[in-house]
Amino acid sequence: MKQITLTIAFILSITQLFSQELLSKKGEKYLPEKGDWSVGIDAVPFLNYTGRLLSTAGSTSPNVSNPSAFPLAINGKYFTADQKCYRGRVRLAALSNTVRNSVVDELNSTTDTVYTQDSKKTTSANVTLSFGVEKRKGKTRLQGLYGAEGVLLVSTGKTKINYGNDYSSTHVSVTSTDFSAPIPSGGYTSSSSLTRITETKQGTSFGIGARGFIGAEYFILPKFSIAAELGITLMYTTTNDGYSAQQSWDIGSSSSKSKRLINGGGSSLGIDTDNNGGQLSINFYF
Repeated sequence: MKQITLTIAFILSITQLFSQELLSKKGEKYLPEKGDWSVGIDAVPFLNYTGRLLSTAGSTSPNVSNPSAFPLAINGKYFTADQKCYRGRVRLAALSNTVRNSVVDELNSTTDTVYTQDSKKTTSANVTLSFGVEKRKGKTRLQGLYGAEGVLLVSTGKTKINYGNDYSSTHVSVTSTDFSAPIPSGGYTSSSSLTRITETKQGTSFGIGARGFIGAEYFILPKFSIAAELGITLMYTTTNDGYSAQQSWDIGSSSSKSKRLINGGGSSLGIDTDNNGGQLSINFYF
């Protein structure tokens, strides 16, 4: 009877041990729980930094970025249960960039060499949105994770070029900058041109897809982890027609003229792993 009692007591103690929450020495919970949320960043720069500290190659400060499968995206999670969360990523990018190049002013009537400027202004916008469900497996500090999410992409862009030298009846070929031909030492090449591009418009691209993922996460400290993830994405993308505008001198009307050339769009459908080398991230839970 005593042996049976001891056996039951041992089984109950083991059961209680494995049913206890994972706690640090300070009583802090390691694993995320219902109501927690998190943010994640790319772990690779920090791993490179640590490795260089332990070698003779020297070290550089790590740059904080985001996981490579979703570059420049802010990502986060919200737990609706201890082993289930909603996850999302968002990227809202807008860029406006202007470059200038000096060319000889051909309308200058003095004996001095005078310069004018050509300029190119490029604007672009990119939006990336994703939302999905992540589930987890495991009761230790090592957690398996898997799930699926939808992805939405939108991008567009435009380039506007202004020239310092105008076409005229006496200047049907004027010196203009070729902004597609940069000089290694800086600046751009320029030459006399009968026709030049004044504007290009990239067709707006729309993409929609579905992504499945699987990975593992290890909690190094309470609510602090490093995770590895692999994903595969089915994506459909369509691009509207764009155009490029060209300017030249029309001898018949004695005026400059502009014509627009259509750049055809298209569409694509494909499936592929979106991070062939894997994705490592550092995650903070609150």
